[in-house]
Amino acid sequence: MNSPEIVLSLNEILFFFTRAAVGAGVPFGLAEDFGRSSKWIAESGLDPAQITAKALQLLDCGESSISASQIENGAETVLSPTGEKRLSALFAGPAVCDWISAKTEDSILSQHFIAKKVDIPFLIVAAVGASNSGNWEICWQDSGGTLCSVLTCLHGSWKTSWGGTEIQEQYNSANVSIKSMESSLFSSQKWNEKTTYTEKNRKRVLESGVPVYQAWPIIQTFFSRCLVPSTEESRKSGAGAGLVDTD
Repeated sequence: MNSPEIVLSLNEILFFFTRAAVGAGVPFGLAEDFGRSSKWIAESGLDPAQITAKALQLLDCGESSISASQIENGAETVLSPTGEKRLSALFAGPAVCDWISAKTEDSILSQHFIAKKVDIPFLIVAAVGASNSGNWEICWQDSGGTLCSVLTCLHGSWKTSWGGTEIQEQYNSANVSIKSMESSLFSSQKWNEKTTYTEKNRKRVLESGVPVYQAWPIIQTFFSRCLVPSTEESRKSGAGAGLVDTD
């Protein structure tokens, strides 16, 4: 891998990525959720810029949307995008977390959530993981039709169904299923020897920082849209440093 563009702290990840989402036109509340999801990705030892940049680009160019409708169909709750666009994971992730928080422990075991035509499925994983709300299996089919599954657990641990540490890239939208699972599944034979991320990843990140690579300029571009241009008039009205340094 090439040298990183920059190394950031976890607080810097939260700061820059939240405002990058605002720069892409996302309401600040959802942008904060995006920042927390990006921080969770970084805590796992992954490059959050590489995983999230495409979601911001799809929103910015109008291919994805944060407009959606939600219906309850028996034991199934379905979230669908309005119109023909993809459903942005920046909206779908928080929607899933809201659904989880609204359910009782008994009902959550008998019900599941489907988010349709999601642009970047792994960002739903990141939203659920960042919420630290229990044991969940999140599944979707990748562009080649292969089933991808991620199992999240309390305290930041999670596993992927595929080998290696690369997160599956998605070129077509996918339907994402979210189901509650018993904690015992995390150590079951099905998930034995799968790639696992634990608290150890976060400790390493805290010591060394978060390296971000080729996708960082995309995040930086969206972030820069939130900056106020420095002009004589803006300085007089209170932006930036004062006209006279009195420190």
